[in-house]
Amino acid sequence: MNVLVVEDEQKLADGMARFLTYAGFTVSVARTLAEAKRLLDQPFDAVLLDVRLPDGEGWTLIPRLQTLQPRPAIVVTTARGEADDRVFGLELGADDYLVKPIVLKELEIRLKRLVKQTDGIVFGDLKVDEKSRTVTEDGKPIRLANKEYELLLYFMKHIGEALDRNRLLDDVWDYTFVGDTRTVDTHVKQLRDKSKTIKRQLKTVHRVGYRLEDV
Repeated sequence: MNVLVVEDEQKLADGMARFLTYAGFTVSVARTLAEAKRLLDQPFDAVLLDVRLPDGEGWTLIPRLQTLQPRPAIVVTTARGEADDRVFGLELGADDYLVKPIVLKELEIRLKRLVKQTDGIVFGDLKVDEKSRTVTEDGKPIRLANKEYELLLYFMKHIGEALDRNRLLDDVWDYTFVGDTRTVDTHVKQLRDKSKTIKRQLKTVHRVGYRLEDV
């Protein structure tokens, strides 16, 4: 999960970056609004946004964050904990609000919950939005045929399991499908060709089928 920390207090920014990196996140840090805007050329799953920054108010970045595709989860982090400030941030479009001093473990839990809620399934650089049936990798859309999408989704919901080809036929193509296991192999090849993450993580299990290994 890629996270952008927008925080001008160096000690706090470094502490959040170290903790989140240890927890498995990929973290970028911006200490000004201008630096944050430059970094938004790359996709992020979540943005931790301080309100008071040297070159302006963090609030002003929220409208731009809402236009990004895929849209990151937005968590406002500030020392200003008054109810009016919290309501203002949420009304602007923030997904959550944390008052300093921040409990880092709580931040980790909230981030994981928010990204799951807003972005569907996240697997390394891959994101699957079940509502829109869209797939992106590194922020770029991947065009998948209907059964390619359903097979990918099935793998992502069964990470670490050795999946038999016949089970894949039954569960993805359903019992009305007339065909053989070569259909599964063909679709797996297509998924590997279209996604570097799947090519790297989807392993062939000899005489069984396939296993998607966690990133």
